[in-house]
Amino acid sequence: MQDLSKFQRMLVALDLSQMDVYLLKYASMVAKIFDIDTVYFVHVATSLELPGEIQEKYGDVFGPVDEALEHEINQEVEEHFEMPPNCEGKVVVSTGKITEEILKLSKVKVVDLVILGRKAELTGTGLNSKKIAKSISSSVIFVTENPPVKWEKILVSIDYSDHSKMAFEIAAAIQKRSGSMLYSNHVYKVPTGYYKSGKTYEEFAEIMLENTKKECDRFFKKLDTDGVDYEHTYALDDDPHPADKIYRTGSEIGVDLIMIGSKGRSGPASVLIGSVAEKLVEEGNDIPIMIVKMGKENMSFLDALFRL
Repeated sequence: MQDLSKFQRMLVALDLSQMDVYLLKYASMVAKIFDIDTVYFVHVATSLELPGEIQEKYGDVFGPVDEALEHEINQEVEEHFEMPPNCEGKVVVSTGKITEEILKLSKVKVVDLVILGRKAELTGTGLNSKKIAKSISSSVIFVTENPPVKWEKILVSIDYSDHSKMAFEIAAAIQKRSGSMLYSNHVYKVPTGYYKSGKTYEEFAEIMLENTKKECDRFFKKLDTDGVDYEHTYALDDDPHPADKIYRTGSEIGVDLIMIGSKGRSGPASVLIGSVAEKLVEEGNDIPIMIVKMGKENMSFLDALFRL
């Protein structure tokens, strides 16, 4: 049975924008629920040097730029992040390519959970966040603008794989600490050759729904759900990709978080997020998404960079 003990170190990626306020408040909640030991507040600057002319004219006025950034971030952390008991916060300012630096720091600091912004109206494309999530070995939470700071309802995408089993067990552990209601969601589809059976699309959809309910029962009988309050939901996938159905179900229920297990390819590449998880991140910007990865599935840092 998965629990939250594997989540000891958390990295919060900051960009010195309004998004940081949302991230810090959200990360404060996460740190309490997960009982995080260490939080790294990370900002990657493209350069820590002043332009030559400015340095020559005003160099004696400015202190080291990295120290100024650290001071600014520390002020933001003190204002918006409530440090849990027995948790240590560390500000890290580095320079370089954002994606590479975050990947490197997460590896060096042995980070278990990364908090990334997922912008809608604020400036910034969010492409770095998606690239980081694709290759990092840590679990990732994409935080939306003005996110909920309490998890009352959580939706877990289930496809009856070991990855979805892991995601549900972690969601169950979250429930025990947060009191949230859990919803499992399985997206089923009608096979393309359904008409050969002599049944209509709607009739075969009913057959597939009954079948997936039986699969669901078998799946959850293998889990320790004692004391876990959860409800099954199902969605018919009537288009090429199931991610929109997962997101729509979460939106209709009014969940505060959608969780999905990372389902990458086998072997070293299994750290990569699967196509459904990747598409889910792109579906909308009003529900935070957590991509849960198996900690033992790892790839080298260079392998990760080559896949960006």
